[in-house]
Amino acid sequence: MTIPLYSRDVNFEAIINCRDLGGYQTCDGNTVAWRRLFRSGDLRHMTSNDSHRLKDEIGLVSVLDLRSSFEIKQEDIGLVQETGFKYYNVSLITDGDDRKASRRRYSDFTSMGEFYLYLIHQDEVGPLIIQAFDFISRPENHPLLFHCSMGKDRTGIIAAMLLSVLGVANDDIISDYILSAPYMNLFVNDMNKRLKPREDSSGLPDYFWEAVPESMSLFLSSIEKDFGSAKGYLETNGAEPSLFERLEKALLM
Repeated sequence: MTIPLYSRDVNFEAIINCRDLGGYQTCDGNTVAWRRLFRSGDLRHMTSNDSHRLKDEIGLVSVLDLRSSFEIKQEDIGLVQETGFKYYNVSLITDGDDRKASRRRYSDFTSMGEFYLYLIHQDEVGPLIIQAFDFISRPENHPLLFHCSMGKDRTGIIAAMLLSVLGVANDDIISDYILSAPYMNLFVNDMNKRLKPREDSSGLPDYFWEAVPESMSLFLSSIEKDFGSAKGYLETNGAEPSLFERLEKALLM
């Protein structure tokens, strides 16, 4: 059994659902490098201690924010703007993502997997994922942390597609995805404390708060059925071969 070099979970005072994507094996015998790429929930409540840990312990260089302009306007980016980290925003939600839009959107589905597929089939989203991958592929941006709000859905899409492109097996991608599940109650409780009574989480379907293997399995199998692979999806949306080469060079060991 291979002993991991680091703990996958990285615990902070006010950053939830943070973990290292290193250590996963690829189908051709490579390994995703540790301490190069992290995923998490949003950083807007990051404390000074959290900031110091990101700087001093992890050596973080860049933050890729996947939230919408509406979310950023409503919630800001917290201490990120004071840390000196390179900050980049690529929103995978293109309809504004206000809470009314969210409730309408999720009412059409029965699982998060269905929502993920709906999202990546939007004409604008494929090029946006390529834009995010281009930022991730550049070694000068590492170590890099990418996040959305909970670190489960948009972050989960980017993590899943990235690991798949690198050659990580679907079972490992699904295992990584469901590591978000234990954080959802914590997120809901924190969110409801901060929101006005009429803006709480009660209008969203129960499945919205789930990170179950079936959702990620549906997402991955449907991409393979429709595009051959995650790489095929990106190629269909205009990705150049050099992008995959740069991702492998930057993230595999």
